[in-house]
Amino acid sequence: MSRIGNAWVVQAAGDFDLDDLNQVRGRFPQHHVTLDGDVITVWPRPREAR
Repeated sequence: MSRIGNAWVVQAAGDFDLDDLNQVRGRFPQHHVTLDGDVITVWPRPREAR
């Protein structure tokens, strides 16, 4: 797990699957979470409009 800017990046030795993605999304419901093979990225929360 590493941090790039305000995003957290989790990289695995093999590919993640949709169950892994859904588990991470469940832990970070207010964040945008993406899956790209062996990388799951948890993006920062969107800023609220003023």
